[in-house]
Amino acid sequence: MISLRRNHFLTLAALYALAMVYSSLALGPGGLNYVPLGFGEALDRFMSLRFVPHGSDQRPDWIANMLLPVPLAFLINSAIGFGEAKQRAVGIAVTLAITFLFILAIKYTQLFFPPRTVTLNYITAQLLGAVLGVVAFQLSHTRLYPRLLSHFDNGDGLIIVLGGYTFFLISYYLMPFDITLSVGDLAARALELSGILFSIPGEGRSPTYQLLIVIADTLTTIPVGMYLAVAGRQRTTRRLVWRAFGLMFLIFIAQLFVLGSEPFIVALIYRPAGAVIGVLFIQRIKGKDLRKRHYYFSRYLPLAIPVYLLLVMFVSGVLSSQWLTFDEATNRLEPRQFLPFWNFYIVSKAHATESLVVGSFMFAPIGIMVWLRRGFWSSGAKFSAILAFSLSLAMELGRMLKPGLRPDFSDPIIAAVAAAVAFKAMPILWRMFEREAARSGTLDSYIANMQRTTGEAHPETPPLTEP
Repeated sequence: MISLRRNHFLTLAALYALAMVYSSLALGPGGLNYVPLGFGEALDRFMSLRFVPHGSDQRPDWIANMLLPVPLAFLINSAIGFGEAKQRAVGIAVTLAITFLFILAIKYTQLFFPPRTVTLNYITAQLLGAVLGVVAFQLSHTRLYPRLLSHFDNGDGLIIVLGGYTFFLISYYLMPFDITLSVGDLAARALELSGILFSIPGEGRSPTYQLLIVIADTLTTIPVGMYLAVAGRQRTTRRLVWRAFGLMFLIFIAQLFVLGSEPFIVALIYRPAGAVIGVLFIQRIKGKDLRKRHYYFSRYLPLAIPVYLLLVMFVSGVLSSQWLTFDEATNRLEPRQFLPFWNFYIVSKAHATESLVVGSFMFAPIGIMVWLRRGFWSSGAKFSAILAFSLSLAMELGRMLKPGLRPDFSDPIIAAVAAAVAFKAMPILWRMFEREAARSGTLDSYIANMQRTTGEAHPETPPLTEP
């Protein structure tokens, strides 16, 4: 299992703090907008901040502000919070002190960067987020982490990975976590649902685009079914399938009470179908030699690459016949559009999260394809990142020349990171699936013949029984 030392957590905390400073000061409606202000005047304004009335439409921003400092507090507490009870108590106090001071410093500095919204509402939200980060660390350190370590030591790393994926996918479905809390919220949600329930994802787009969205959403639930299968190995396939349907139905019910989420009735068909595919996939690979199949899959890359490129171009919207001249395209650009992640600021938090997830999933296959071609032992993360960055940049330049489309020059950064991470993660994930496949008592002919010939287990196959 990956071991992080104190300096690793401190480095991650510093990087995340810089990201918070950047998003809080540089990203704004007009970009970076510094306005000189006297120290005394700024302090008077800061000390006179009050709570302001917030409606349901502003609750997603409040929730986003609450979640923003959670990782920072978690990372700081991870660096200084280990040890005996007394040391942990000191670590909690120091973590909260550092995080609180950092939050207040950012909020004070925002007064110099109008029109940032600085109120006690958002300050309170971020202070609560810091407390949640500390609570998350304490719970994970005392309960979650020992269980994960036990799973990993027992060869169940796949449960950890797929369980984490399932958790984040459910969180993504429930964005922006704006739960209906009043009769007024329920009435507003009822009106909202009347136009959502019986529609299809991608409403207003071409049927081909809508079909691709449905297919993509189906594919995202396949790992959920895999998680149910590896976590419930002792259960029958029929029970696992019913669990898959039940989980997707519960997510649908939960979405009904989250303002801003989109529960489609048709999703009750294709999402469970994807989860069932995941269940059947795990059942299917038992006893199979996945190392042999790795090289088998790599043979189809020459066919997969052009199909993948066409899909990326279609989703990016660059396959249409209408084009702008270069002068027309450059005249539409604004300097603030070149600020990294500026487009994330001008849209809702849920839309920004969706854009981040879609961009990552769109270009992560580049890392997977490079890994399939190069194999287990070669390097290729940098090569994957360069390929993904170049392809994404080409798509954004194409969008710049398309009428009605807005380029986002942050996407190449997301694409590069996604492809590099995918390349690095694939050998680890593949070995986890190899171990899962070897849990079956029935070996496929390849492994059986190898054992009969050599008198020993296949060198790349994990033991069939747990130690």
